[in-house]
Amino acid sequence: MATMMIVGVFVLLGGLSAAPQDNMNGGNANGNTSGNTNRSANANTGQGTMAKSADGKFVMTAAAGGMAEVELGRLALERASSDAVKQYAQRMVDDHTKANQDLMQVASTKGITLPTGPDPKHMALIERLRSRSGADFDRMYIREAGIKAHQDMEKLFRNETIKGKDADVMAFASRTLPAVQDHLRMARELSGNLTGAGGGGNSNMGGGTHGNMNGNSNGNRNTNGNMNGNGNMNGNTNGNGNTNP
Repeated sequence: MATMMIVGVFVLLGGLSAAPQDNMNGGNANGNTSGNTNRSANANTGQGTMAKSADGKFVMTAAAGGMAEVELGRLALERASSDAVKQYAQRMVDDHTKANQDLMQVASTKGITLPTGPDPKHMALIERLRSRSGADFDRMYIREAGIKAHQDMEKLFRNETIKGKDADVMAFASRTLPAVQDHLRMARELSGNLTGAGGGGNSNMGGGTHGNMNGNSNGNRNTNGNMNGNGNMNGNTNGNGNTNP
């Protein structure tokens, strides 16, 4: 009888000592699980914050525009009728491919996943251009993908260099902006050449280049007048017509 009581006491003590250990292990397990979950949530929250910031929105917009320029350039290489337009298109493919690769590296360090292709707005432009051919395609490509798109892109990049908060993203905008501005200048000059070749009047996009082209056609004495705009150009032309006789 005494032996049985002693055994019972040892069993009871053993159960009591094991219970706190189990509870402790359970507590650690719960603590670790909760801790891991919180760390994961914090990481996801950090990525989401960057993507939703002004810098993150710039990255996404710049990526969509850059990818569109590559696709539009490839389409122009297939469908453009002008050699000058094809040369411009090749420049767009080369320059924007490099810029896209640069931006991809920046985005990867910020936890931003870039789009895999152009956005719906640019896809609609691509489809519109697919329905054009010849000189009509050339003019629309330079007007939409060359001038309008790069006007928007120039404003986007310039604003980022001034108002951006992330140093790496601002640096990307700063080193890419000169190329964007150069693309815009080239497109404006090319637009004037295409318009002149079609026999129409000068567009307002040409600036000094268009003035010089018209000056050569109408006479050297009219060059300065042409630089001032279409209204002055017509006046000078009529004046010269009266003077020559």
